[in-house]
Amino acid sequence: MSNAVVSPRKDITVRPGPILFFVGVVSCCFGIAMLLPMLADIVDGHEDYTVFLICSAGTLFLGAGLAFATYDRTQQINLNETLLLLPATWLTISLVSAAPFMLSDLKLPLADAVFEAVSGLTNTGSTVIVGLDGLPSGLLLWRSLLMWIGGFGVVTIAVLALPFLRIGGLQLFSLDLSPNSAKFLPRITEVVSQIGIIYAVLTFICMICFWLAGMTLFDALNHAMTALATGGYSTHDASIGFFQSAAIDWVSIVFMALGAMPFGLYIVATYGRPGMLWRDEQVRLFLGIIAAATLMLTLWRMLNHDVPAAEAVRQSAFVVVSTITTTGYTSYDYALWGGFAENIALLLMLIGGCTGSTVGGIKVFRILLMLKSLRTQVRRQIFPHGTFRVTFNGDTVPDAVLRGVATYIFAYLLLLTGLTLAIAAFGLDFRESLGSAASALGNVGPGLGPDSGPCCTFKEVPAGVKWLMSFGMLAGRLEILILLIPFSRSFWRN
Repeated sequence: MSNAVVSPRKDITVRPGPILFFVGVVSCCFGIAMLLPMLADIVDGHEDYTVFLICSAGTLFLGAGLAFATYDRTQQINLNETLLLLPATWLTISLVSAAPFMLSDLKLPLADAVFEAVSGLTNTGSTVIVGLDGLPSGLLLWRSLLMWIGGFGVVTIAVLALPFLRIGGLQLFSLDLSPNSAKFLPRITEVVSQIGIIYAVLTFICMICFWLAGMTLFDALNHAMTALATGGYSTHDASIGFFQSAAIDWVSIVFMALGAMPFGLYIVATYGRPGMLWRDEQVRLFLGIIAAATLMLTLWRMLNHDVPAAEAVRQSAFVVVSTITTTGYTSYDYALWGGFAENIALLLMLIGGCTGSTVGGIKVFRILLMLKSLRTQVRRQIFPHGTFRVTFNGDTVPDAVLRGVATYIFAYLLLLTGLTLAIAAFGLDFRESLGSAASALGNVGPGLGPDSGPCCTFKEVPAGVKWLMSFGMLAGRLEILILLIPFSRSFWRN
């Protein structure tokens, strides 16, 4: 008989105070942000300014109340509270941000308003609104602000929080900052401020480029915010296609790509090491995928649709970059190019851009590690007694990281399958169900098919599908596991 003593499992105490305080502070920030579209409506003389004033006051009251009631300068947040804090914050601000869509002249129902807000905050770009060209300036600016603020939040979470939460193997991503820029930026607040400055400067440069390319200043501001945030909201129903401008297409391509690369490396570049951008293995793979997909689509367009070479390159590059960066701008309806183009788009939706950027999808970082792991396994089969290792940027990748990456990809594909089946239960065919699920989970924007593809919106899909897609958008933005972990009994045990 064993004399071993088994320690009883103890419930973990999760304090609501730190969580509610953070939710309150973030809510206050959104309440202040609502004043900007209010001013835009005042300038335009539109009565919707009262909607933003009321929503701002209500949000500030809610946020300040939570923050003051739970403030404690001595408390420190633990890992489990962090894992609850992130989804709690995103859910709260999604509901708060939906209010202007419901109370304005649009009078969107709850499912549509939440869908629009979640799509903006998660940088997805799917929309249920038709008639953007006639929408008040305040609502247009609010949609763009949601994306811009959401993009900054995504970058800071990806760079600062996720590596330490060990979500899907992202603990390795801390290597991008630790040996290179952490010695210059010892405090988290400095890292956040540097990211914010870079984010704002790139947005300003993008706005100037759009303006010089032919946009009005208001259009340039809105598209600069949504291009760098790789979100894709536009001020026109036809999106970038409204402008019919090659120059605007190329500006979009450049800044969508910049928004999809690691912002941590931009910090390193500002300290005199710009070569780190090119030496980063995931950046090279990301650019390589863009080049290969653009070449394939260019040849497809030239051979099957008799499109001139220069135009085929521009169209193909726009579609490829817009899709892999999960921006979702539409200028060309690739659904009309044939099944080959749609299959390429679906594959790019699943891949996404680089870790530490504003994009969604599985991420090139994880794809790269799985490709290297596959190559290593093949070598081990050929040389059973050899010693092989998987590396990333010259550093050995621990087996725990590879397991985390494989687990995340499995969870991603499993949730994608579940979402596809659930959406299909509402009457959508397989093509549209898969496209809607991939669009939501990858934070892409356009789906597949004639009713929800690049030419269309999700206005006519059932309310149940919108709720499912809203869940999928949040799951994709929060790296899936953050939403699943709190449902595990182990999470609440020591």
